[in-house]
Amino acid sequence: MSGAEPPPPRPLALELALRPGEARRLPYLLAGNGQWRATPLRLTWHDTPDYDLAADGLALVEAHRGRERVWRLERMAAKDGAQELPGTPCPVLAEAAEAVALNLPLPAPLGPAVGFEGRARVLAAPEAVTVTVISGMLRAGVLTRPCCRVVLGGPAEAVTALADRLAGRLHLYVPAASLAAEAMTLAGRPAPRHRHAPPALAADHPVGEAFAHLVARLTGTILHEALRAGPAASEPVHQMRVAVRRLRSAVALFGKATHCPEVTAGKAALQSLAKVLGPARDWDVFAAGTGRAVAANFAEDDAVRHLLNAAERRRLKGYTALHRYLASAQFRRLGIALVALAAARPWETTRHAGDEAAARQAERLTGSLVDFAARALGRRLRSLHTLGSDIEALPTEALHGLRLHGKRLRYVAEFCAPLFPGHGARRFIRRLTTLQERLGHLNDGAVAAELMAELGAGRSHAGGVVRGFVAAQAAGARAQIGQAWRRFHRLDPFWS
Repeated sequence: MSGAEPPPPRPLALELALRPGEARRLPYLLAGNGQWRATPLRLTWHDTPDYDLAADGLALVEAHRGRERVWRLERMAAKDGAQELPGTPCPVLAEAAEAVALNLPLPAPLGPAVGFEGRARVLAAPEAVTVTVISGMLRAGVLTRPCCRVVLGGPAEAVTALADRLAGRLHLYVPAASLAAEAMTLAGRPAPRHRHAPPALAADHPVGEAFAHLVARLTGTILHEALRAGPAASEPVHQMRVAVRRLRSAVALFGKATHCPEVTAGKAALQSLAKVLGPARDWDVFAAGTGRAVAANFAEDDAVRHLLNAAERRRLKGYTALHRYLASAQFRRLGIALVALAAARPWETTRHAGDEAAARQAERLTGSLVDFAARALGRRLRSLHTLGSDIEALPTEALHGLRLHGKRLRYVAEFCAPLFPGHGARRFIRRLTTLQERLGHLNDGAVAAELMAELGAGRSHAGGVVRGFVAAQAAGARAQIGQAWRRFHRLDPFWS
């Protein structure tokens, strides 16, 4: 069997943010000299007094670049309210020399809302990559904000490699919002709302496009929550951890169809992020759950109080390590790699004609997404059903394994549920979630023991209080797990 000839390399454009003041280093890093062309640039975003365009996720910008003027209508946010793929330029819906020539039903009255004054510099980089640096000042009334964006365009592999190299030398990163969205935020408009619901697939998506969609949505969540992560609120780290787990599940789900070096590298980088998120999240859960309950019930016990203070210091230490990682070149490069993965889809261009394995990969990419999902769900469910209908007596380690396998099945079911009509998917996910929660209560004891050992309190009085409290809470958990398992076990697969 011979593989189909792969398509030509996909072009890629990345719009990245650069710390103001570092732009002057770019020419030296790219070409070894400081020569580049600079053109005055003035941007003015127009909207109604009530920001009707922004409310619809649209941006109308009047751009003066040197002596040229052009009007563009751009999509700043997707129609469902979700942000477009971060790190890529806004899609241009229409462009003309005059606003009236756009020939679109624009709202009225329109007027200037926010502006940008600066320069655009263009520099040719190796391997046919063009680098455009936009630097200057955003202005909305009396409010100003320095801004620097770097747009890289060219062959996807070369663009990705250059962005990765520059991010290791400069504070070059995927911005939280497009330049248009950042401008509207300065003008007082809220940023596009980010949804935490699991990204869903559509039946008309090709297999490779479905994977790209999941990568885009989950990458957006990781980058969005990274800006908010801090010890004062646990939700951002929780959402980041869930997004990382979902994304790793998506990589496993589509692994044989989208196998390529870029996906393999992204998988390893996500594992590194997961390791940094783990301690901060585990101590958050302990502090908000077991720690708070123990503090309330043993308020007069000095040993318990000292132990909980030590736990809080360890929680803050976890956040210090996380902040160090999120500010590192490693995280900047991860963000760029994931954005490029979703936008460039390298699995479509790395196959080689005549390779039998590549031919099978091509067949998976062009096959039915519904059939692909049904096979994947069936494999994961069969691995659970081998446990039988009665699991209360299983060792704790086996139940922990069941919890992990069930979590991966739930993520895949959430992705694929919209592909199958009816109420079966919601019932399946609901019962699987209940099982996960009850298994999680049992797992709290094991996690608490590990955390106490980390504090050196494994055999202390206070550590015993914590373990005893968790054990009391877990009493009867096995019976509840068995009940939840039997209710889930007798369900018919919603995809059959």
